[in-house]
Amino acid sequence: MPTLVRDGEVTEDEWTYGAEPESGSETRTILNMEDFVKQAHVELHGVCLDSSVEIEDVIDQVKQAALIAVNFATFADGRGLSLAVLLRSRYGYKGELRAVGEVLPDWTPYMLRSGFDSFELADASAAASAIACMQRLTDQYQASVIQPNPRFRRSSN
Repeated sequence: MPTLVRDGEVTEDEWTYGAEPESGSETRTILNMEDFVKQAHVELHGVCLDSSVEIEDVIDQVKQAALIAVNFATFADGRGLSLAVLLRSRYGYKGELRAVGEVLPDWTPYMLRSGFDSFELADASAAASAIACMQRLTDQYQASVIQPNPRFRRSSN
């Protein structure tokens, strides 16, 4: 059963995956793109995107989603990192951005710096490893989505 890590700790997931939710349902549902675009109030739902999606083609449909889950189909597929950077920096997406699929614990620090807030990992052991990886480095030299200034441009205080 997947384990969710948000804000550096294991947490309960209030979202479920599914088809179109029943009207009037309070369940927060992550939908595939086809079902998502059929919804009247997209800001109440989440959408799962493939890491191969051309974000320019779907940004108008997904920018109001409460959650965007980016599916990493294979462990060596880094396109989801670029997708996260584009969503945060170019399109100003402010909702929850979740990494799902083949999420490796040692990639989570880079995913975090790319703009992801939560990570769906295979099990509790992988979640513990991911948390340890994210806590290992406390500062970065390079600029990122979460810290736009490189280290040499930040004050030393």
